[in-house]
Amino acid sequence: MPISYDVDKDGLYLRGVQKGVDLGVAKSAWNLFRKGNSIEFIAINLELTIQQVKECIKEWEAKS
Repeated sequence: MPISYDVDKDGLYLRGVQKGVDLGVAKSAWNLFRKGNSIEFIAINLELTIQQVKECIKEWEAKS
């Protein structure tokens, strides 16, 4: 019997993995931002878009 799985309801998927940002990278973006680095600097060094960096920061601020 085949098993079906709705990835759209998966927690990791909903937290940003579907956008190509894994949780380790998201946490790195948050840590770099907390240490005073600019969003542009973070985006360049982690190879993310500025929007992805902003989303990572927003997500980790909500957890803190």
